[in-house]
Amino acid sequence: MRKEDPAFKKVVDTALEKTFKSGEVNKIYAKWFTSPVPPKGLNLNFPMSDELKALLAKPTDKPAE
Repeated sequence: MRKEDPAFKKVVDTALEKTFKSGEVNKIYAKWFTSPVPPKGLNLNFPMSDELKALLAKPTDKPAE
């Protein structure tokens, strides 16, 4: 994403906010990190951390500390 493109940033921010608020982010995370992934059915078995859950609950565009 270009640094000086506020219109595109707004589109991305809106899409991410919708994904987080709807809970869809949990389904996406489960699909790739806690469920068998095709073609070999590999399961990473990597549950979402409490820290990540907290970050997703209150999205920000500030860098993590």
